Amino acid sequence: MNLTQPLILATSIALGLSGCNNATPVADEIQSGDPLFCKASQQWVTNPSNPPAEIPGDGENLCQFYQFSWQWFINLMAAPQSTRNFLDSGQYPVFLGTEQNSCATNTVASKLFIRTQKDSHTSSSDFTLPSGTNQALNDAVIYDQQGNVVLYEARFNKDMCNVASTSTTLPAGTTEIKSSWRKISEQEKSDYVWIQSDTNANGKLESDEIYGMVGFHLVKSTALHPEFIWATFEHRSNAPDCQTKPQTSQGWSFASSQCASSLPNPKAGCDFNKTADISGSTPLTGMPTEICQVYAQGTREGDNQATKNRANITTINKQLQSSFAALPNSSELQVLSQYKLVGALWVSDTSQSSSLENQRGSIQLANTTMETNAQQGFGELSYSGKSSLQPAANCFACHGYSGPQNNAQVSHIFTHIHGSGEGK
Repeated sequence: MNLTQPLILATSIALGLSGCNNATPVADEIQSGDPLFCKASQQWVTNPSNPPAEIPGDGENLCQFYQFSWQWFINLMAAPQSTRNFLDSGQYPVFLGTEQNSCATNTVASKLFIRTQKDSHTSSSDFTLPSGTNQALNDAVIYDQQGNVVLYEARFNKDMCNVASTSTTLPAGTTEIKSSWRKISEQEKSDYVWIQSDTNANGKLESDEIYGMVGFHLVKSTALHPEFIWATFEHRSNAPDCQTKPQTSQGWSFASSQCASSLPNPKAGCDFNKTADISGSTPLTGMPTEICQVYAQGTREGDNQATKNRANITTINKQLQSSFAALPNSSELQVLSQYKLVGALWVSDTSQSSSLENQRGSIQLANTTMETNAQQGFGELSYSGKSSLQPAANCFACHGYSGPQNNAQVSHIFTHIHGSGEGK
């Protein structure tokens, strides 16, 4: 399905999410009726227009939060009017940074926010990055195995524009979206949610300006969960799990076959999850970054309900990937068979803060393309093996929640969508 429209991208994005280990249950071995099984519904795929406003069953178990996350992801990827819902700026405006009014009508144009070397087609204004659109730590930059930089975008639901910027609360249904993109070929389009984007800002869509979505943060509040549900999705070909030997060492977008084949004990020179910290202009091409996912399903041994959490995520993913793959080629949702839910994070008692003891779901949650260097905390540690792992810096580490009367503080962009402040 051709979904071509301007897209505002940046070479860095901030959302404090972070990413399990080799004890993950095999989805094929878990059957319906097993408490580890998390059931998906075919109706989510055939009728994606009615995702729930609240966690199904009021969030009595882990599975219900993953059902909620998938239903909203499917809805956002649907294209009832030829444009995917999340790319419809009438519903989800692009966050343009602190200097521009992101709520103004028709603010989205072909002007792109890219930190890159200037060329003859651009002016200095093309390189003013929106605040709050960097990776989790130190404006980290990553490049895929073709040496192309990863680009980013942030969006929010239009109703946020109607909330006074001085408000300490955000209403149920408030949504923020952040996505990551890599350059792909014409032949790869069928495997990606893709879009064309004028990244060199020359006013034309070049034949090679095709970008495939590799990461997607979905952050959404409900009446029962004002702390927001923090879910993240990735393309299945992004990167192997760090702590297991991959079934294949070939075809990863962010790991070479040489380094992937050495996991879980990487050979010398394979500096997994070491990002490029570049100040000033960022080149569109650079040395490929070696990336692996430290905590699959965002779960570490000893985390709350770790075994059940891993199994819930793997089983719901497998069901939906099969459902998407069975759709006709003409369906805009068929490509979702190439994506997976990494996990989601929330709190148990919403009247209390987001302390570690109160957190539930994927406690080590991270997206490999958006929190690459935060997967083992704020120390920007490379993965060197299973013997010296550190906990991740997850979303609440940066977006701390103190209670329902102050839930607006978890957003780094809310007070700046009208074009004022520093964005954090």
